[in-house]
Amino acid sequence: MVAVATQNYYEDTPIEPGADDGTADIEADVDPAPHTPYQQQTPHSPHAVQRVTWAELFFDLVLVFAVTQVAHEVSVGAGWADLGRSLLLFVPFWWAWVGCTIVFNGLVISATRRHLLLLAIAGAAFVMSISVPGAYANRGVLFGGAYCAARIMLAFTMRMRGAFRSGLNPFTVGLGAGPAWLLAGFAPADVRQWIWLGIALIELSVPIVLGHRLDYMQFDASHLPERFGLFIIIALGETLVGIGQGGTLHPLKGVEAVALFVAFLLSCGLWWTYFQYGASAVEHALRTAKVPALLVRSSFSYGHMSFVIGIILAAAGMAQAVAEPKAHLQGMHALLLGSGVSLYLATFCYTRIMMFGGASFFRAGAALLAIIITVFSPGLPALAPLAMLAALVIALNAFELYWVDAGRPLLVIKVWEGAAED
Repeated sequence: MVAVATQNYYEDTPIEPGADDGTADIEADVDPAPHTPYQQQTPHSPHAVQRVTWAELFFDLVLVFAVTQVAHEVSVGAGWADLGRSLLLFVPFWWAWVGCTIVFNGLVISATRRHLLLLAIAGAAFVMSISVPGAYANRGVLFGGAYCAARIMLAFTMRMRGAFRSGLNPFTVGLGAGPAWLLAGFAPADVRQWIWLGIALIELSVPIVLGHRLDYMQFDASHLPERFGLFIIIALGETLVGIGQGGTLHPLKGVEAVALFVAFLLSCGLWWTYFQYGASAVEHALRTAKVPALLVRSSFSYGHMSFVIGIILAAAGMAQAVAEPKAHLQGMHALLLGSGVSLYLATFCYTRIMMFGGASFFRAGAALLAIIITVFSPGLPALAPLAMLAALVIALNAFELYWVDAGRPLLVIKVWEGAAED
């Protein structure tokens, strides 16, 4: 069923990091009174909306390293098993980052204490990052131990926020997951990967099973979308690192130069797809949602994880295409680029369904075309699917821009009512 969205919330609003004075920007979490809608709770703080702090930006620099490490492991993997093991290592990075973002959204502590806690968690994430190449060898304990430390600090900070209203919730389960990752690091490599997979699946399922226990939590509708948008920037930065390294390590002649330019255009197109319209839609959804925590679980936690994995796969594929544009890639390597782009585009459909109840007809069609290009990629030189995917993403963005500027209603495939006002 195709419907039209009559309201245009597609406004590109610039966001800049602001000063952090240590004051609370939104009210502390309180259990809502019986029969009291979440949106009717009145904040008691007169301060402006919360902005991303310099400490949070510094913390994100560590995640740049983490994404680079994981993307490199994906790129050098020999097959599907290696791909799975590499992406598995991204799960604890993601949950540590998401936990940190949620905890510090509206946390009422001084700027000094906030910065020290962020830097301590960043230190644990840094140790995890340097352990990625040897996580399945001699650095499993180091990787798991650093994640365990990050989880303990997050649980301690969440307790300061007063969010442990129920003994069993996503953060208490996460507190148990940290030691489990550490203990699994002592197991042999072939056993360790399966134990870690089991723990990761439990962590991934916890927000679905227990997420409703945190529905009373309130979120600053400017800070949270900004934080997740910045992580998308981190992941997109990895695509530039990959194609940039290819341009510095190989001669820029003929086809190689064309591949480098096309890869850069595709990176720009992926950025445009999210930040021209998607970022403002996410903030609008969080502001109008009856239960914001529902969107934090679905569109933010799961949806943006899917965005980042798609970008990591696309980055690995672009790096290989730029390095060998005439080569016919085989097996997994031939499918990385198209799989990443199609997952990235399809995720917009999922997030929009969760936010407003319907997927964009244009983006759903583009995701399907990306899948078709992916299927035919193994029989083509690496440059061919790279060029087709770049043309597809650019065409999608150009058509959406034309459609919105013309004032036409957005065509959507309606699924349900959505968690927010369209």
